Amino acid sequence: MGIVRSLAIVAVVAAGTFGCLLAGESVVTAAFLGIALIAGSFIGLQHPTWLWWALAVVVALLPAGYVPGTPVPLIFTLTMAVLLATVIHPRDVTTFTPIEYALIAFVGVAGLSVVATLQSIDDVVEYVKWSGAILLVVALLRLRADQLRTFGQVFVVASAASAAVGLAMQTVDKSARTFDLLSPFGYDASSAGRFVFDGASVTARLSGTYIDPNAAGIGFLAALMISLLVFDGYRRWMLAAVLFAAVALTLSRAAIFSVVLALLLMLAFHTMSARGRAAIVGTLVGGMALLSAIPASRRRIFSSFGDGDTGSAARTDALREFPEKMSGHWLFGHGWGIAEFKDPEKAFTINYVANAPLLSVYRGGLIVGIVFTAIMIYACYLAYRCLRSSRPQVALYGGCFIAFFVLGMQLDFSTVSIPVSVTDLSLMLVFLVVALRNSGTSGPLGQPGPADGRAVVDDRLRSLR
Repeated sequence: MGIVRSLAIVAVVAAGTFGCLLAGESVVTAAFLGIALIAGSFIGLQHPTWLWWALAVVVALLPAGYVPGTPVPLIFTLTMAVLLATVIHPRDVTTFTPIEYALIAFVGVAGLSVVATLQSIDDVVEYVKWSGAILLVVALLRLRADQLRTFGQVFVVASAASAAVGLAMQTVDKSARTFDLLSPFGYDASSAGRFVFDGASVTARLSGTYIDPNAAGIGFLAALMISLLVFDGYRRWMLAAVLFAAVALTLSRAAIFSVVLALLLMLAFHTMSARGRAAIVGTLVGGMALLSAIPASRRRIFSSFGDGDTGSAARTDALREFPEKMSGHWLFGHGWGIAEFKDPEKAFTINYVANAPLLSVYRGGLIVGIVFTAIMIYACYLAYRCLRSSRPQVALYGGCFIAFFVLGMQLDFSTVSIPVSVTDLSLMLVFLVVALRNSGTSGPLGQPGPADGRAVVDDRLRSLR
């Protein structure tokens, strides 16, 4: 195994450095990248879980960042490193859940559509990015329960920090000097700031380092959900409040409506005391009153789906035109690296469906869309089991997951086409498994239960982590 690991490390370093040179970068940049890869390889060999913690930070704080001096996304780099570390290291968890088998099959089915519609290397690149984000579910579920809890805590805290950065950029840093500090990672002040236009009024949306406020809404929603599971006491509710405020400030209707629907699902399906129901009703009423009191959010939310909402009109047009656009492409889709997925102007002109299941069909064909939808319906079944748990935090997690699929993913498409949002969806699936494992226990969340299916590892293997 030592020889295999060493060869893998050498291959990664050599390929990365050579690729940098082929991309036209300087010898100095290639040397810097080579040193960085060697350091990363050492970490991956000796302290692999550091890669998981680094990934949690990058997904939350640098989701649109690139490896300095290269055109390679940071998330993609760390995702590949995590997957490689999962393969070459002994795994603490050897049993696989049904959802992991389903996702592995999903990646294989999607690969067939790539082969059938292959036009350029862009198709392969986009598929590799997407499949890596999907397979993160398998990699993360190889961790012990305590390690998963730590990963979740790092992600949640980093997300709260990201929300603070976004808020600062809306208030005291309107010139986006933060992006100047992050310029080594590919951030540009000209890309900062997203707005909602309503007649003569212009409202800034919280986007922070996500750049896209809808992607930020999904990321903060994922962090909000995970915070319910990995923290206890006042820290849980304090972080949840901060992250819900961040969701609200993104003005992402998909994320905001998902939280509202989750609370309604709690009222409908969770067995709770009258005091608990009163708390949820009070939260709903108070939250809606607060959103109504802010003109920007009031216009954004309460004008949704009306005649004056251009976004709703565009969605309706895209749904009506969907069968015609799919003519001749039903089996394998339009392809993975097509212009509308890479060029914002093309996306605006073509106006494809902003709906995750249908967009799966649009890109990969009917079989891919059916498999994706089936997996999500199965995940919703697991979430319903969480919703019926006696533990309120587990039940709320299940409600949020169902609400996000039933409502949020029908309003937004980024969980299919944008790598960071695909990663956020993968994290939701991972912690859905964690929530289900702990739905009937009374101990701290994130600790292994009696039927957890985990392999016993000796002290030597634990020391490698």
